Amino acid sequence: MQLKAPAPTRCRSSQRCATLHLSSSSAPAGFEITLHGWAPLQSIIGRPFAPDLSVAVAPKHHRRYANFSYSQVGSSGNFNVVLAPTIMHVTASESWAALGRVSSLSSEFAGPSAIEPEGGNLTSWCLPTGLVVTKGSQRTTVPTGGAAAALRGTGLTMFSSPKSNPQCAAVLADPQHPETIYAGFGTAQNDSAPPVYVAALYTSDDGATWHTVPIPPHATVESFGGFVSQGDDVVALFAGSDGGDNNGQVPESVGDRFPVEITANGGATWTASTLGCPSAGPCATLGPFQAGNCAMNGSTQPILVGPAGATAATGVKWTSPPWPSSLNACFSQQLVATSSRDLVLLDPSSQYSLLRSTSSGEHWTNIALPLIPNTNYGPDSIPTSNALLLAPDGSLFAAVTDASNQRQELFRLYPAAASWCQVPSAFANADASNSITLMRVNETDLMWLQTNREGTSTSRHVVPLTSLRC
Repeated sequence: MQLKAPAPTRCRSSQRCATLHLSSSSAPAGFEITLHGWAPLQSIIGRPFAPDLSVAVAPKHHRRYANFSYSQVGSSGNFNVVLAPTIMHVTASESWAALGRVSSLSSEFAGPSAIEPEGGNLTSWCLPTGLVVTKGSQRTTVPTGGAAAALRGTGLTMFSSPKSNPQCAAVLADPQHPETIYAGFGTAQNDSAPPVYVAALYTSDDGATWHTVPIPPHATVESFGGFVSQGDDVVALFAGSDGGDNNGQVPESVGDRFPVEITANGGATWTASTLGCPSAGPCATLGPFQAGNCAMNGSTQPILVGPAGATAATGVKWTSPPWPSSLNACFSQQLVATSSRDLVLLDPSSQYSLLRSTSSGEHWTNIALPLIPNTNYGPDSIPTSNALLLAPDGSLFAAVTDASNQRQELFRLYPAAASWCQVPSAFANADASNSITLMRVNETDLMWLQTNREGTSTSRHVVPLTSLRC
């Protein structure tokens, strides 16, 4: 076989193999820059992929690489090929200590939440023994045994266990109507899983009867993506909308309105609408989560940004920032509004674990956090962390696995501090067989669920923030 092709005109004499230009010649890690130019494709099998881009130190005796150069990588037989060299200086990121005190106007977490703290010490919990609502010292257990019957005719069957009193995956107690609880349950289509979907249900009589949340136009029962409270209203959010994917999947490119159902009277009536701006902070929020396989491909949840200056409670046309555009909702990322324009995003699964936006979510920059002592860090500088969150007083809390992989510890980073401190004896019996699975915070308390390895026993914990000092 003989390949016949035109004689190459690139990589010969003065012709460059590729040319690339950066929008900025210097930037800190995690900062977004724009790339212009062209370069040969890495692959033409399937969807074409561009060459990998990397930042490397130029050879000692040369300010620049040659237009075309290559060098062997170790003894593996692979080569590092340079096609389009350009100068880029990586500068230091702003530090947590230089940031000062970070305020909190409002906060939301990614993914389905088995803990949902509301105002006035009202917190709802998903436990293996049933759904629990606490308000101060008062505790109410809400049975979930009737939830399966509410799914009849939807094409979904209860996947949560135990069947007699299934454990919810997401929960929200109505802050204005305490007799109403909203909950999401793991379900499958006709007992066939995967995939698994979270079905939106609610009860207005403390669990005696359950009902499905109405499905808004351009959505499906499978596309439910979370409950949120906005002022006096409770909003059930769905994926799929005009021009989007209506099969329960979040569109890869977000440029649409997201259907919702809104109730202002504890579920007595619902109104179909589309997602609006949060009641506090910039017009930016997290989109609908979609239940995925967290052991394999994760679960995508978009970051949504409304038009500049938008304040509408409904009907917003959303976009996503270029980076980060979405989150893996298998982790407990936290989006916090700190002013009318400023946001912070905490992500324990990312090497950029704290990002800040001063443009209402349009652009983000990395904030450098000090290393957590006695903690395992992965190859991407990611600690073995179960949770990272911002408390209303401006402190960061991190639940991490220690270097021995045997115990979990709680660390606190005070506002403007240069180092973390360990909160002594914060977690009781939190080890390899009894781990912290979810952590949340409200105005007064830090709370978490602690589950054994088999997932058969879960305990809830509430500790005042004032007692978590170090």
